[in-house]
Amino acid sequence: MNYNLGTKLRIRDVEGTVVGIIEYANLNDGHKKWREYRLNTNKGEFWLSVDDVYQEYSMSFPANNIRGSIGPEWHKVDEGTQMVTMRAGNVDVDMGERASFVEFEDASEEKTLSLETWEDGTEYSYGYYVEPTEIVVTGYDERAAKSSSGGSKGVVAFFVFFIAIWVLGAFASLFGSLFANKHQLSDYLKKSSAYSYVTSITGQEKQKADVYEYTTDDTTDNVALNIINGIDGNTESVTQKDDTSDDSIAILTKNEYCLIYHPEGMGSKVYVQVSPRKYNYTSDNEPYRSSRSNTSWYRSHYYTTGYTSDSGHFSSTPSAYKTYSGDTIHNVGNGYFDSYSNSVRQSSINSRSSSSGGGK
Repeated sequence: MNYNLGTKLRIRDVEGTVVGIIEYANLNDGHKKWREYRLNTNKGEFWLSVDDVYQEYSMSFPANNIRGSIGPEWHKVDEGTQMVTMRAGNVDVDMGERASFVEFEDASEEKTLSLETWEDGTEYSYGYYVEPTEIVVTGYDERAAKSSSGGSKGVVAFFVFFIAIWVLGAFASLFGSLFANKHQLSDYLKKSSAYSYVTSITGQEKQKADVYEYTTDDTTDNVALNIINGIDGNTESVTQKDDTSDDSIAILTKNEYCLIYHPEGMGSKVYVQVSPRKYNYTSDNEPYRSSRSNTSWYRSHYYTTGYTSDSGHFSSTPSAYKTYSGDTIHNVGNGYFDSYSNSVRQSSINSRSSSSGGGK
């Protein structure tokens, strides 16, 4: 099955338009070819992979939170070297360009994880298999087809677009500083009637962590969903401790680090400890009323997800993790909650775009 630039598709609950096409040949498999279609969709950027030789079809989206950590829940199913044999529309590859790739599946053989190592870095993506009958052509967008095609007009349009984005980015930066607290996790906990303040833990460098109790007995799963919705999905990663129901959950945002957990000896009570990332960088205090297992996981999760980045931001500040020799986490951003957070964030973006007059 082949699709042209501008083709409008509906694939399950994702509706989008083809804005780019790449055809690859697998140099390790008799130059077998398949196509990747870049889609602008109602849920952000997706790629539709069409392999008519092996009759495999999948949807995928960027998974930049992986940072090279592949958990044991994934098993390798394919690998090789791919070479670009055709390109069209809005794609960032050149003819003849090559990359090594590795494909993984989960135990259900329904979800996928892909790595592509190019000359300038490695790209990761999550995905899922779809049936050919689930890929439905719904129309054609001539404007999208023209804007995705090459030529001098496309180059001019690109630079106009680039300048517009730069200007909008400057305004976004300005207004972002004015409204920086809109999606702060700590602000949400303070203002929401669903949480009551318990205590604070003082760390180094005048930093502190605040602890809140969810006002009704519940699961950590439900509390995580409440918080993700409360901050419009503005997270960097959401990871469940053992990827099982009602276990501890860590949320890393741009500026904060949060642990959702059941305090020891308090049944179904749920505590939420939130702190600036500088607190975690400079202090290794135990979370309030946390079990030894949760404490160890909380520290190792921060070290895996936040420490490297924070060491650049706080390079002149002593760190409690400078000589850390504990475990690291291999399933960062695992499972349902991280995907859910991404969908909430995208829905929020779409909603703001719609309310400001964007779209058709």
